[in-house]
Amino acid sequence: MTSTTKALILQPDDSKQRITDALSQSSIEFIQHSFIDIEPIAVEPKTYADYHGVIWISKNAVKFANHSGLSFSPNTPMFAVGPSTARLAANTFGASTCCPTFKHDSESLLSLAELKSVDKQQWLIVKGEKGRDLIFDTLRARGAKVDSIDVYRRVKRSFSDEQQVTQWMNTVNLIVVTSAEQLGYFLSSLPREAGSWLSRCHWIVPSERLRDLIPFVAANTISVTGSATESKMIEAIIEHG
Repeated sequence: MTSTTKALILQPDDSKQRITDALSQSSIEFIQHSFIDIEPIAVEPKTYADYHGVIWISKNAVKFANHSGLSFSPNTPMFAVGPSTARLAANTFGASTCCPTFKHDSESLLSLAELKSVDKQQWLIVKGEKGRDLIFDTLRARGAKVDSIDVYRRVKRSFSDEQQVTQWMNTVNLIVVTSAEQLGYFLSSLPREAGSWLSRCHWIVPSERLRDLIPFVAANTISVTGSATESKMIEAIIEHG
């Protein structure tokens, strides 16, 4: 049976291939686009060995830390927000990396037992510029000494294709967005008259936090997956389609 769904998937370029492969086996039409480019931040190569734990915020954090020559004691416990990041960190740095089991967000990470009893411990967060202050602030409130290092930044990709926007407005009825930055840059690129189209679309987002940034859409037209992993997003898209 042919699907009537046409999805606009707003996500980083490095997630495209798996979603393309999965959706190409379905009857769902889709377009992929990113409003964000990722740039490395220069950091000095260094070995981090004196921490009770290292937290990886994203796959980009792992990738750019490795490219920058950062290294870590294999005995240092590592944690990640989601399973894809955990697997990459484990494979890259050779250390077991834990993450939440079901929901993959800051709150779920902070609910892990190892992150609850951190008084007088030293922790390191490896992240992108301006990312995940909740983890930093919460660990400090729990008595930990927390350092963070930014190894990449997200910048807005130049976009001024009015014809492309018009095509989206005429054909797309499902919008999938994986981050607040993607959402913000997407909305700022649209004309005022796009509002009625946005309100007619169904939306798929990974978290309640991101859902709350879309107040112009009825609550029952937004699906929250609880995770930004490719598998969860694919599952939600296919289920809707």
